[in-house]
Amino acid sequence: MGEIIFLGFFILLCALGFGESFTWKVVESDTSGGAAFWPRLVMAALVICCVVRIVVILRDNEQVRKKFVFLDLFYGHRGVFLLALVLYAAAIKPLGYLIATVIFLNVIVNLMYWFARGTLGKPAFLALRTVCLCAAAYGVYYFFGSILRIMVPVGIFGI
Repeated sequence: MGEIIFLGFFILLCALGFGESFTWKVVESDTSGGAAFWPRLVMAALVICCVVRIVVILRDNEQVRKKFVFLDLFYGHRGVFLLALVLYAAAIKPLGYLIATVIFLNVIVNLMYWFARGTLGKPAFLALRTVCLCAAAYGVYYFFGSILRIMVPVGIFGI
């Protein structure tokens, strides 16, 4: 039951954020949906995921009886991920989107790989993973910046 309350809290936050996004100013000639389009899309997707999770919990009697402990979110690999996410959010403005994302992805993917396997893998696989993560970060940067023309944080290095 605690998880349902926690998910309900996320749904409430998304609803408040979604409503707040309608107060953002939009240039009249902008036909892309304005600055609030992507945050609205993310909030709607999060609400859908929360509702699906609530339905799964309610359908499974064992999940309903299972005790939800909020502090479990901060232990082990979940806590490392949340800490990395907070540090990423703090670093994105001073470092810029591209540098902060490359660092975040490489650190978190390698840490999660280590948590799952107890090793980082062979050096060649580690190098390939690093190159792929850097390429993925640049691909998203290019997609948003060049194709969708959405400004991303530049940071102190101008990247």
